[in-house]
Amino acid sequence: MNAAVFARTGIRARATIGATPKRSGAYHWTNDNGKNIPFSTKNKPALAFGVTAYLGTGFALPFVAGYWQAYKAGRV
Repeated sequence: MNAAVFARTGIRARATIGATPKRSGAYHWTNDNGKNIPFSTKNKPALAFGVTAYLGTGFALPFVAGYWQAYKAGRV
């Protein structure tokens, strides 16, 4: 059984070596600065607020969850 599996793997590998990936010409993204990310970097204060809110929420979430669990248990 193992020999058959290895033989099929070799055949598949040889078949894909010369294959070129199919690309669609309908999609083209420009590689401009700030155009390849899902948020704007033009307004620096808004960006700073958004990044701080995003990272601050992720940092505070375990502490809030721990406080909530202690509150439910009656230890706070």
